[in-house]
Amino acid sequence: MPGIEPRLEGRAALVQQLTIIGWLFLGGEFGFILFQMERVRTVDGTRFATAWDQRVEVLSFIMLPPNLIALVPAAAVAAVTVFLAGPRRSPWLDVLLRVTAGIAITLIGVGIAAIVEVATRNGDVDFDSIFLRLGGMSIAAGIAWLCRIADLGIGAESSDAHHA
Repeated sequence: MPGIEPRLEGRAALVQQLTIIGWLFLGGEFGFILFQMERVRTVDGTRFATAWDQRVEVLSFIMLPPNLIALVPAAAVAAVTVFLAGPRRSPWLDVLLRVTAGIAITLIGVGIAAIVEVATRNGDVDFDSIFLRLGGMSIAAGIAWLCRIADLGIGAESSDAHHA
């Protein structure tokens, strides 16, 4: 109900459960990344592209916006849970938030490599592929920014207590 603070025990239990849920959501992204890494490992060069070009192309599929959206639930749950926890953040919650941000930042790097690979191909530049990767990079940047805001406690009443 508006205006009524939940009991500390109730909030602590909610924070604990949301932290577990966040890790489960992050597990979905881990699974997808590992699936793509296995595909990258098995790529051979073809007569049209080198093995390196093919590997970058396969890895860059994680940068497509529909695939990158799998990271959003973990980031959202982590950020909301950090604000609910206030200064009583658990190490598991901190790690969840930072690993989620780290994955998003890493995926921005993958997007840059993919754009460079697409732009340097022989023949016409495939702008559709570049725009898709830029869209994914935008989502990844938003995820990283959300995690950073939550980590700093911007907008939370107790932000000074966590960093004191």
